[in-house]
Amino acid sequence: MADAPLTPEEFDLLAAELALGVLEGRARARALRLQVSDPGFREAVLAWQARFEPLLHGYPDAEAPDLWHAIEQRLPQGSGPAGDRVGTIERRLQAWRRSALAAGALAAGLAAVLLFRPVTPPAPGPQVAQASQPAVAHLGDAGGAHQFAVNYDAMNGELRVRTLKMPQQSALAPELWVIPADNVPRSLGLVSATGSMRMTVSPAMRHMMADGAMLAVTMEQPDGAPHRAPSSTPIATGPINKI
Repeated sequence: MADAPLTPEEFDLLAAELALGVLEGRARARALRLQVSDPGFREAVLAWQARFEPLLHGYPDAEAPDLWHAIEQRLPQGSGPAGDRVGTIERRLQAWRRSALAAGALAAGLAAVLLFRPVTPPAPGPQVAQASQPAVAHLGDAGGAHQFAVNYDAMNGELRVRTLKMPQQSALAPELWVIPADNVPRSLGLVSATGSMRMTVSPAMRHMMADGAMLAVTMEQPDGAPHRAPSSTPIATGPINKI
């Protein structure tokens, strides 16, 4: 089922939530598809990351109390009028929580920009897949029409890509992208429309092949690959997972 169109306010809020890293499930998948396919959305995500960046420094990590779980334990369970009221309350709480989080983060970001001079410390190293823990990914779409299996060996940077299902015949070629923590797609190169192939990830990009990073396949012109940015929506996506 196609995603419903976003209003300008929803578009900007989704970009802010992706920049904050608070999206999960279908909402995160939709945001990543937009991030790959829509240059305006990519610019909005980068703009929000720049606003939030001063908040990333100078504050120790702290685990938040599990307040939502405690609230859920106190709510009545089951079906019927009480259960219907609980469902309505939960939906309203979820909507309020998203709005409150985005509004609070925006206010804090603006305050930090006004009050503090940002200092950029060295970025922490990403969690890269180790040779003792091979990384795999299964890329697909909602209808199952396109499927790819990926295996990554961090020891030598070798990437093995197998095309499991790709029915369409086209003058375009499938191109594989990695979307690391900064949400900017980087091309890993063209992959075969059938069968299997091996490719080597450049040393400069190997740190991006981290656990949880997203992979995506788009259809691109064969000439000029690897491209600087995708020109179409992904036909398949999936996260990198250690095994």
